[in-house]
Amino acid sequence: MADFLAQAQAQPATTVLAVALAALFPALLRRDVGLSYSAVVEHRELWRCFVAQVAHVDLIHLAFNLSALWSIGIVERTQELGTLYYLKTTALLFLLSPAMTLLLYHLLIHMAHKPEYAHTSAVGYSCVLFGWMALLSSPRHPGGITMLPVFGLASVPAWATPWASLVITSLLIPSASFIGHLGGMLAGYLVALGTFQFLSAGWVLGLFGWAALGLGWAAARSRELVPYIRLPSSIAGLGGGGSGSGDVESGGSGSGGGKVRIGANGEILRG
Repeated sequence: MADFLAQAQAQPATTVLAVALAALFPALLRRDVGLSYSAVVEHRELWRCFVAQVAHVDLIHLAFNLSALWSIGIVERTQELGTLYYLKTTALLFLLSPAMTLLLYHLLIHMAHKPEYAHTSAVGYSCVLFGWMALLSSPRHPGGITMLPVFGLASVPAWATPWASLVITSLLIPSASFIGHLGGMLAGYLVALGTFQFLSAGWVLGLFGWAALGLGWAAARSRELVPYIRLPSSIAGLGGGGSGSGDVESGGSGSGGGKVRIGANGEILRG
């Protein structure tokens, strides 16, 4: 326990992030907040780019991500890097990962002619974590980090970490978003190339803060954050011809957004 507390103090940003993700888990559980091409690109629900990354499907999903997050906290404990570098890079990956994921969806939908990917939904902090793994695997990354633990199971060479994690995640959690993880890895490799090296930590964190405020406000106004409920139409006053056979639904089941219409029998139609 003493070792754990000492490690938590040595990586304060990681500790705060872990606590925040754990606290947000019950608040966002069973909310329709997933990142999908249809919701973000077609319906302009940009807030999903942020909220989807801090939501998790279940406790196993959360536990895997917290374990990986804690392992990457080694960046904070590395004297050459430190907490400010960790915060700047995390903010960059948080902004870039959904963009790269949506780009992959776009290519699959329009170039590979796979329209089903328009409604594929992704949630979780995994994108940022895979971005970090890809970044640390680059020979150009400073800090001299050569080994990383994978989900607390075993330490592997840093260059193999993202690919080993991708395989393990796919085997243990078949429903995991392969495209989302790959998008995070591409974001990490992009940062590793030094593309954003000219940006100061203050500028990146400021941009992240304003984006989080704006998109957080938009998310708070969204009906998708209302828990999924079902009310008899006789109570809601929306039954067809007073028959009371219809239902009114609020919230969502992860369908990825879209316009909502009430059908003749009171059913919810999305599209």
